[in-house]
Amino acid sequence: MQTTSARTDAIERTLRASHLFSGVDEAVSELARFAIRKQFHHGDYLWHHGDPAAALTIITSGLVKICQPNQAGESAIVALFGPRESIGDVAVVSSGRYPADAIAVTRDVEVLSIEKKPVLDAMQRNLALSHAINRSLVSHSVALRQKIRIMTAGPVERRLAALLLHLAERFGDENESGELAIPVTLSRSDLARLVGATIETTIRTMSKWQKAGIVSTTPEGFVVHRPRDIDIDERIA
Repeated sequence: MQTTSARTDAIERTLRASHLFSGVDEAVSELARFAIRKQFHHGDYLWHHGDPAAALTIITSGLVKICQPNQAGESAIVALFGPRESIGDVAVVSSGRYPADAIAVTRDVEVLSIEKKPVLDAMQRNLALSHAINRSLVSHSVALRQKIRIMTAGPVERRLAALLLHLAERFGDENESGELAIPVTLSRSDLARLVGATIETTIRTMSKWQKAGIVSTTPEGFVVHRPRDIDIDERIA
């Protein structure tokens, strides 16, 4: 069984490996003492739209989708976040409420959760941490712009191509034969909401690509066997 010191050391190493805390030394050692590991499963809510912003959250494994509900009771996926990325930053530093739902996408999701008070206190004392969180807020605005670029890429087929290439660049790996493995498990409904299309059109497009041997769906996500065949004029960077 791990001692408290060993657990804190392991958490500190995980925080240092995250995008947010990379290069932030003193604050990480302090905040590691307040970090709590939490596990979620596919479909679990990390938080709901309108909940008080209670903690800064670092994803250590799995994927989380941020969904914005509308007045009709439906929701649109506005962003996806994965390992080493932080979520909920804006709401935490503004002492507000979460503006959207955060939902586990993959079968298992693990996060490190740090209550906002220690984070806000550390930001007042540590300029490097304040700069790091500001950079994180900028990266979140970039993620939103990426979603807008996907949504405006053209017909549904081009939007799906843009989405898959975007996911491959953020989370995927390329093997020696040039195939792209994307370890992101998304339903056809999720894909449709991500690109603003009907489920029927999304299924039809994905089925066409699968029959042509361009893309296949696996229990772990997707494999793009022939990226050039779904390539678009401008990759989502």
